[in-house]
This record gives sequence, C-alpha cells and structure tokens, in this order.
Amino acid sequence: MHCIKNMKYLTLFTLMATTACMVANAAKPQKYNRSADPHAFTVFMKDGGWCWYQDPRVIAHDGKLFIGSVKGNDSGPALVGIYNLDQKKPIGTVLMQDNFDKDDHNSPVFHVRPDGSVLSVYAKHGRDVYHYYRISDPVDPMKWSEEYKHALVSSDPKDHVTYMNLMELKDEGKLYNFYRGINYNPTFETSTDSGKTWSDAVHFVQSEVGKRARPYARYVGNGIDTIHVSTTDAHPRNYGNSIYYFEFRDGKFFKADGTFIKDLKDGPVLPSQTEVVYHGTGPKGPKSPEAKAAKGKGGADSADGAAWTSSIMLDAEGHPHIGYTLYISRYDHRYRIASWDGTQWLDREVAFGGNNLHSGETSYTGLITIDPVDPTAVYIATDVNPTTGEDLDTQHEIYRAKIGLADDVSSIQWEAVTQNSPVMNIRPVIVRHGDKRIVLWNRGEFDGFKNYDLDTVGFVERK
Repeated sequence: MHCIKNMKYLTLFTLMATTACMVANAAKPQKYNRSADPHAFTVFMKDGGWCWYQDPRVIAHDGKLFIGSVKGNDSGPALVGIYNLDQKKPIGTVLMQDNFDKDDHNSPVFHVRPDGSVLSVYAKHGRDVYHYYRISDPVDPMKWSEEYKHALVSSDPKDHVTYMNLMELKDEGKLYNFYRGINYNPTFETSTDSGKTWSDAVHFVQSEVGKRARPYARYVGNGIDTIHVSTTDAHPRNYGNSIYYFEFRDGKFFKADGTFIKDLKDGPVLPSQTEVVYHGTGPKGPKSPEAKAAKGKGGADSADGAAWTSSIMLDAEGHPHIGYTLYISRYDHRYRIASWDGTQWLDREVAFGGNNLHSGETSYTGLITIDPVDPTAVYIATDVNPTTGEDLDTQHEIYRAKIGLADDVSSIQWEAVTQNSPVMNIRPVIVRHGDKRIVLWNRGEFDGFKNYDLDTVGFVERK
C-alpha cells in the first residue's frame, strides 16, 4: 500500500488508502518479549519481517540460508541474515541499507550468480524510483560489494517502485526483475550479466479497472524458459478481485494448455486476455448483511468475495498450483488452492483463514504457502480451527497438511505445528536445499506493515 504525501492528488480511492496507512502506522512498534516465549523452534534470524509479494525472500545456497528482512522498529534497516545449515547456527546479519523506511514491503530478495556469489535486491515501498542492490563475496557471505542502484525511467513522475522478484531464464541468458512500477502495474527489467546492469523498464500487465489500480502478482519460474504468473485486478479494498493465470516465455503470453495469447511486442497483457482461475465479484458494491454485521473500526473493509494471491509453485510435471485467500469478512477469510492437472483447473477451498492480522488492512491474513518441490505439502497460518472455522481464541498458529487434487476442506487433516503461542505465527515460507525442507515463518508482534517486532523461526526436516 502506498501512502499519499501530496494531498493535491487525493481522490476517494487515495483518501481510503491514506486512511488505512494512517491507521497502520499510528501506533509505536510493538515489542516482542522474547524471554516470555521459550519456544522450541530454530531462530534463523532475529529482528526481521517480510511481506509476500517479493521472492525469493529466503534462499538456501552452499549450505547456508540467506534471509531478507526489514526491521520493524528503530531505524528500519534492510538486512540479510546468514544461517549455517550444517553448523545449525546463525553466522551473522549484514546491513544492506540503514534507515530504509521500516516497512515489511521493502525486504531484500536474492539470486545465486554463476560464480557462487549472491545478488541481493531491495526497494522502498513506493517511495522512489530505485531498486538498490549489492553482491556478496563468493567465499565469505558476510562480505558484500558497495551498493548500486538502478532507476525506473518513466514518463509519469508518480511511477515509483515496489516489490522486487528475481527470476532467471537460462535459455534466454537473462535475469528478470519483476516489480510494481509503470502505472502501478507489474513491470520488469532484465539483466544479461547476473544483476550488474539492468535494461529499461517494460510494462508487463496492464490494469483494466483504473490507471493506477495496481494488480497484485506472484511469480514462479522453471529457471529455464518460462515464468508462471498469478495476478489480480486491483487491491481487494477497492475491487472484488478475480485470480488470473498466464505463462510468459520467449516474449509471449500463453494459457496453461499452451494456447497463445499475445506477443509482448504488441503491449502488456490484460487480465481479461488470460485465464480466470477464480471469478471475483468485480466492482465494489453494497456490503452484504454478513459483512455489515462484521464491520469494525479501522481501515476500509475489503470488497465482498475479493481474492488475493499468496503463493504459486510448480509440480514435477511443471503444472502450476496457486494458493490464495478469499475475503468473506474481516473476521472470516478462506484459503483456496487452484491446481492445473494438465487438462483443467481444480479450484477448491482448503482451510479457514480466520481473522485479519490488523484493522488497517482487512484482507491481511496469516497466509498460505505451498512446498516448491512437493505441492501436496501445504502450510497455513490461522487463528481459528482450519477445518471448521471455530474461533479458538488463540494467536495465529502454523498448521500443515497433505493436500491432493481431490481434497478440499471436508477431507483435509490439518496438523498443528505451533500451539498455545503467546504471539503471532504468520507468513510461512518453504525453502528446499537438497533433501532438506526448511520451513520458516515470522513469530512475534505484528500490528501493521510499519509496526512489528518479529523473528524468523522454523525448523529443518529431511523430505
């Protein structure tokens, strides 16, 4: 979400966004009392936090975890935490940039370069036109280059950048950086030297519900020739989002069955030209009786039936699986998974997501994530019974389950990973390294994207 500074441009849309920002940022950062939370999980990194529209936020490379985070208090530094998987201990934390606007949207992301060094890219939440980056020493992960920066060049001075996503296509010899940029829409730049220099910006997806309506996209690549994308229409606060899917390769857009959509040379793709995985409710209209009854204080309620992307992964056959959230009310979110089986999309509800994380953003949930090697392995964060929606009067806890193509919420057996936690457990991420499955999440206090005190915790298992 982008906080408007120049009141001259305020419309009803921007006023609502600004109000939500003010609510999210009003309080002082929460303090996580770590001494009162003697949990048994590995602390991979202290003092961090991430959003979910930038990837990979965590990578495993050369026996180490690289974790991108922005501290939600003090000066809000952008940090990279290094954890040694073999020695089972943190190596240290590297400062990318201090005073980086304490905001979980600003988290660094990573790419392993051919020489074994790691590229870290990070950007502020719509505050300027730059993505910043550093490159690690190939041998010593605690040593990094000087900071470089690359600017989005746009004819519109209001076009700033947010959400970095690094995806390599080896057949093209290119590293892509997908982000929100031109017209607040998905945009990309490419590098042919593993991130040292970057091309001009290319408009990738064009909103159909307003010039700056900001579709939210998630990306996953096969590393060879194809980027798979799930996206929405706009922010769920303003629109009853559908979930769309398309593939991008050789500069062209395709549907899941290989049907050609268009060539990027003819302009950015429109959501209506791609595949509709979930049909949303469209323009925000009058609230349902249920939503009216649930309305509370804080930011504006989301549109009834609005979806939001959360996770996208590929199975061994290269078929996409999309995890997303569905807004019923601020107190009732649902987790869904849409899977392509090679012939059709199978879209089903898999869990109750519970309450929103904070009042300023009523569609913020604990999130759902899918294992990048085994998409039947799914993790969620919720503060209700994931099968029934029963209010358990707990903090958000982590659950896991095995979910097949024929499963839905009526057949899935959810297992609690955390229980009786005094603080939130949210935003799980799964990373693979050889035969290791590494499950991480944010644990601590969260009261807004600029107001949090979290550690990155989790565990490592062999799978």
